[in-house]
Amino acid sequence: MAEHYAIAIDIGTSGIRAQSYNLTTHKTISTAITLRHPLPGANVVDHLHFALNIGLETAHNILITTINRVIANLNIDLNKVERLAVCGNPIQLSLFNNIEIRDLAFWGENALKEKNITPPSRRGKILNPQAIGLDINPDAKIYIPPAIKHEIGADALAMLYKSKALEKDEYSLIIDFGTNAEMALIADGEIYTASAAAGPAIEGQNIEKGRLASPGVICDINEEEMFWRMKILNDNLIVEDGDLIDPVNGNVIKKSDIQAKGITGTGVIAAFSLGSDDKIIKDGKIKDTIYLQDDVYLKEKDISNIGKALGAFRAGQLTLAESADILLDEIESVYMAGASGFYVDAKKSLNIGQIPPGPQQVYQIGNTSLAMAKDIVLNPELLDELQKLADKIESNHIMLATSEIFEKIYSLELAIYEQGMPFWMYNQWLQKYGIQEIPNIETEPEITKLYPRDISDLGENDLNTVDIENILSAKFDRCIYCMDCVNSCPENALSFEKDEFKLRTDLCSGLGCLRCAGNCKEHAFKYEEFYKDI
Repeated sequence: MAEHYAIAIDIGTSGIRAQSYNLTTHKTISTAITLRHPLPGANVVDHLHFALNIGLETAHNILITTINRVIANLNIDLNKVERLAVCGNPIQLSLFNNIEIRDLAFWGENALKEKNITPPSRRGKILNPQAIGLDINPDAKIYIPPAIKHEIGADALAMLYKSKALEKDEYSLIIDFGTNAEMALIADGEIYTASAAAGPAIEGQNIEKGRLASPGVICDINEEEMFWRMKILNDNLIVEDGDLIDPVNGNVIKKSDIQAKGITGTGVIAAFSLGSDDKIIKDGKIKDTIYLQDDVYLKEKDISNIGKALGAFRAGQLTLAESADILLDEIESVYMAGASGFYVDAKKSLNIGQIPPGPQQVYQIGNTSLAMAKDIVLNPELLDELQKLADKIESNHIMLATSEIFEKIYSLELAIYEQGMPFWMYNQWLQKYGIQEIPNIETEPEITKLYPRDISDLGENDLNTVDIENILSAKFDRCIYCMDCVNSCPENALSFEKDEFKLRTDLCSGLGCLRCAGNCKEHAFKYEEFYKDI
């Protein structure tokens, strides 16, 4: 019997995950992931900014080139692919689909009218590979799930659908633990949504020794014999015991057989929680260094970055609770989605305010975007059901960027991690603002982890990690080759080889940085030159 295949793709802000399936047996064949996003920038706003300023077509081409590389590493006959489904937030799916994105950059009808922007339809649709530029069977069908509203995307729909929270009569909070921290609060039949720009530290980026969740990273830390036991992902993304370490001086108490290559966001959260309990971290500050395994460590800047990310989570949750007119400790169930939400120790997240105090149940549900894309390709009729579900959902979307409540709360969070403000003073200020205080943690929730890893089934073949290394070249008139641009790049994304400047777009911080251009004394450096031929 001839084999026919399907592919599911999750386009995340920090990377791409893809899986292939046998359409006859419905078995998973292979999984391929990237450890970075191919577009410059550390978050989805950076990606949007890039597409607006450099060009939508350019952004689309870079993204599709990377996706083609990822699916080529699934090790199946791409000419026998019959279906492909993709999930992600509105910006990522718009870039994939190469449709209008300016409506996602400007808020309100007046702004759209003033700029003559007509928002495109973001309903569920079926396209062909040629329309996207995918290198698969030209007769295959491409399934794109619907957004709930134009700014609340298929990733939020995936959280609601896969968690089954809408089927329960209780106050529930669903959180995608990524750089944008999408949240949905279900209360009294209403859904309140928001996206808190937590930033890349939550997934291990903007941390000196940080990496995305991948083989060899420290993903958790436990206290053991008064020291810290490292927990490290192996080649199959299963957690293994690492070294037992004294975090104060780095002494190895017990050596393990697995090597640490870095630390991901969940590991940083674990270190933050244990460090707070052990008084190594006090009021969001550390004295010097927290030592981990194999020359992996955390400095004060790392702690500050993760603190600001945690602050965005707590400020977003509190803003949603205030909008829904409920107390934080009335939330009965919390659903933690995404790789970070799956691998993080939920008790440590509770301890440091990443999830609200008081839930009776905490569910760690993994990568809901990829899981929903899989459901669609194995059952294409689901696309119509999801559209009906999206049409029925009455959602109250809170724009945190324009919310006065969020602004006040997040300013207090920054005061903790930038100025060392004690937490009792934080609550005092909330009271002055007329905002509910953060209650103490008085109960221990029941924690349910549904699978052994965030992608429940990696398939018959080993996980394939694709190093995208998207490198572009440029030359500049009037350049005197002083190398100030190269030396000032904080991410080492820029180099000079064979009379050309080379830019790795997946490492570049994008238009939010531009230290390269800013440090050019001759004003010769033109960032857009790297993209003129794409």
